[in-house]
Amino acid sequence: MHPVDPAASPAAAGLLGCGVMAGLGAAINTGSVTRGRSVAVIGCGGVGCAAVAGSALAGAGTVIAVDLDDRKLEWARGMGATHTVNSRDTDPVEAIRELTGGSAPMW
Repeated sequence: MHPVDPAASPAAAGLLGCGVMAGLGAAINTGSVTRGRSVAVIGCGGVGCAAVAGSALAGAGTVIAVDLDDRKLEWARGMGATHTVNSRDTDPVEAIRELTGGSAPMW
């Protein structure tokens, strides 16, 4: 455990201490993302964007971010998503199949 500076924003400390670690851990540890894999991340809030970043750091060749909010999809692109899908406008399963050539991505 490491003490948090009392001047730090509780929201920022919470996001870094929980959301980022959960998203990175989901991609790298739980999902075992490796170089060249295709990954789809559903939901691009704090945890989802961290999963996108973790997938990119692990070397995934295709990182597909899926969300209903274009603003969050833009965040995901900034974190390493190679493709984005707005599931409000597009069937995400069909879009993912198209982007991966029909292969089954890691979820």
